[in-house]
Amino acid sequence: MLTPGTVLQGRYQIVTQIGGGGMGVVYLAEDNRLPGRRCAIKEASPEKLAPQDRPWAIQNFQQEAQILARLHHPGLTAVTDFFAEGGKLYLVMEFIEGETLEKRLARMPGGRLSLDEALNIIQQLCNVLLFLHSQNPPVVFRDLKPANVMITPQGEVKLIDFGIARFFKTGQAQDTMNLGTPGYAAPEQYGGLGQTDPRSDIYSLGALLLRLVTGYDPIRAATPFPLPAPGSLVRGLPPQVEEAIVRATQLQPHLRYPSVQEFCQALFAPARVISPPTLPPPPPAPPAAPTQSLSARPGKGLWIGLAVASVLLVVLCVVVIAFAASLPELFVGGGTTPPVTPWTPPTTFGGSPTSTPPRPPAITVTPTPYLAGETGAPRIVYVNGDVGRTDIYIAQADGSGATCWACAACDEAEPAWSPDGAIVYQADCSGSYDIWIARSPGGGQALTHTPAVDEREPDVSPDGARIVYRANPTGSDRNADGDLQVMNADGSGAYSLGTVGRGPAWSPDGRRIAFMSNRDGRWQIYLYDFQSGTTTRLTDCLTNCRWPAWSPDGQAVVYHSTTSASTTDADTIWIVPAAGGSPSQLVSGSHPGRPGWSRNGQIVFNSDRGIEVVNADGSGRRVLIADNVNWAPAWSE
Repeated sequence: MLTPGTVLQGRYQIVTQIGGGGMGVVYLAEDNRLPGRRCAIKEASPEKLAPQDRPWAIQNFQQEAQILARLHHPGLTAVTDFFAEGGKLYLVMEFIEGETLEKRLARMPGGRLSLDEALNIIQQLCNVLLFLHSQNPPVVFRDLKPANVMITPQGEVKLIDFGIARFFKTGQAQDTMNLGTPGYAAPEQYGGLGQTDPRSDIYSLGALLLRLVTGYDPIRAATPFPLPAPGSLVRGLPPQVEEAIVRATQLQPHLRYPSVQEFCQALFAPARVISPPTLPPPPPAPPAAPTQSLSARPGKGLWIGLAVASVLLVVLCVVVIAFAASLPELFVGGGTTPPVTPWTPPTTFGGSPTSTPPRPPAITVTPTPYLAGETGAPRIVYVNGDVGRTDIYIAQADGSGATCWACAACDEAEPAWSPDGAIVYQADCSGSYDIWIARSPGGGQALTHTPAVDEREPDVSPDGARIVYRANPTGSDRNADGDLQVMNADGSGAYSLGTVGRGPAWSPDGRRIAFMSNRDGRWQIYLYDFQSGTTTRLTDCLTNCRWPAWSPDGQAVVYHSTTSASTTDADTIWIVPAAGGSPSQLVSGSHPGRPGWSRNGQIVFNSDRGIEVVNADGSGRRVLIADNVNWAPAWSE
């Protein structure tokens, strides 16, 4: 064991030991090259193991370093260095204070958490696992348990100890080594049921949820299988929680949820809004990869990303702040059966039906039509062609001077403006839908290229630093909800928001995103808040409400409803306060849809007549660009 004051690599000065287990320990250290920076250093000592165990132990330690070095997510440990010295291996990670979930449970009465706190933790773990499983090949964590989950003082969750994580290997019959923690490890981790895959992590997630809401500790059970039914331990749990646990912990992998998204969809009711515990606003999130959108005009079809397992984790998955963790200590948690406590559901969000809304809309913007050639006048970008075979054009504010901006021999659609005047859009020029950017006609460049994922329907943040988009597995239903993700404007640093939907749109202040989702059986408009990490529903439409856009001041959202609940054909455009309330009808007739709001109060939209514009008070409707093969318009400002 290293003593305080020991210096490794002429740089890292040991302060104290902070954890231990397996074949090594974890130290708190000071980085002498960066005064004031503390880090956690994980030491592996192969000589402590039997000779036959050393090769795989060294391989696992090196694999942990490799996995964490290539994965970047707020819920994972950030690795900064890896080296060998004195016959030992060392992994250097950022250090942030916190406690393991095991320690937290040990402090709680009955060894369990409140339902809301438990679900907040699970939603954050869903976010991390979704990221791991979306890698190519998928990364399977294999050791999800309370001792491997860290919680910061702000309530953020981080997975630690990737010592037995592995990449799923296509064609391999089963794992070489049977590893995991009895009670949380899936049956296939014991051998004989094939190799571990993402469904193994789903089993562990279900076992962990059982522990959090009931206090039952599977590690202390006489036998690991089967787990007891949640209702036999605690009365009054919501039915969806019991059902999610039971299905997730089925002994046969094919009987479990096929993905983390579907687990979360079943666990979290659409109307449930869960706030993370004392979570501060996240740092400016990296721009997200754009996703492909859905055409609101009749006959144009829907541009929605393929269902990344339709994860209705509507209210979940808080964007977690980057945090590094130390190796978990070995703990023995309380496994007593908690007292029976009935559960009272939280208040759900509401909305107003759009069957008999007031009009005209209560909007006070004074419209000023743009003139051709006007200095500073915005431009309009729009899509031309039938869905699946489209190009992108830009025209002046009055509809004149149309120029083809993205006209390659592939499908290019769902354009959005960047503050610097570039166009960000989706295109399938490389086999799958990726996010592209074009700063000049024909000058498109791919920002993303993930063959296994369709990235669609991008929108750029007001500061131009981030992109939000929809992501679905390639080949999935293009018209279903997808995972909403954010990335940097250069295509790096992508992460999931932990909620699903389509057509995301940044608010003018960059603090919220409006989007549409079919999570409750009808398309509705939702708002995602970056500071709280929560999702709330804004509309309660009797048909379908789709394709939201913000007012310039961020006080209202414009969208369109459909002709009936069984169709996506656009029918009427509405305006609703962003704070909630009754919507007001703006315009109907000729199937208006896909609205966009300019800084001077004019709203552009597509219809059977082409690209039209109307003032925010409902007056002055006129056609700018004729022909109904033009759609999805957006103002440059």
